[in-house]
Amino acid sequence: MQTVSLDRFAVGLPDPQDKPAALVGTCLTCRQPIYLGERAVIDDGDYFCDAECYMKATDARWVIAGTDEPA
Repeated sequence: MQTVSLDRFAVGLPDPQDKPAALVGTCLTCRQPIYLGERAVIDDGDYFCDAECYMKATDARWVIAGTDEPA
């Protein structure tokens, strides 16, 4: 006969890491997977994992305002 524990702490809460998060897309630049709930950049329906990848894809660059010198 199997005994049932009546201790309310015997079984913990489900671990969210047990099931994989839903894949939303991949970074257009580096192809890193982007999962549901992660912070990402989106432009015209394309996902980028961070600002650096977005800047590479769009040929954007950091400059000192008013001088166009590299920052």
